[in-house]
Amino acid sequence: MITHAALALALYLAAAAATAGQLDGGLAQSAGMEAYPVPLRAPAFRLPALAGETRAKEDYRGRVVLLNFWASWCPPCREEFPSLERLQQALGGKDFTVLAVSVADSESGIARFLQGRKPAFDILLDPDQKTALAYRAAGVPVTYLLDREGRLLAGKTGPQHWDSLEMQQLIRQAMHLSR
Repeated sequence: MITHAALALALYLAAAAATAGQLDGGLAQSAGMEAYPVPLRAPAFRLPALAGETRAKEDYRGRVVLLNFWASWCPPCREEFPSLERLQQALGGKDFTVLAVSVADSESGIARFLQGRKPAFDILLDPDQKTALAYRAAGVPVTYLLDREGRLLAGKTGPQHWDSLEMQQLIRQAMHLSR
């Protein structure tokens, strides 16, 4: 026979298991993102980097990633880009990185936009938009927060100032979820 304490413990453990890997929805909302009810499988990708090498989703495994689909010809993308750089400066390292995927863009357009700056995060090229379409990024900017296993935790369509205190708290929460 199951005792009341054993039943309560079983329910607590089931609830804890069901919410493992989930972001605080209220925090995500205050950070400007929509948290998904459960982590979602993110499509694989293999794209050339602006620096020349090829990068795949697996290359970022073990780190929380803010994946930003953008373009140098997109005014809202251009406006939010400096906040991505500041976010990388604030939190970037072995546990977190920003990853910018330039959609339907040219290397010369990106170079003109950067004006010699070298962001401290990878910029990947998606000229045929296949990766953006796989992520259902219908337009730019579209941004996702991925956990250390490469699963989608939250998303946002439209521009944002990514270095806000709330966003940094959300990223820190994501870093601690999958330790």
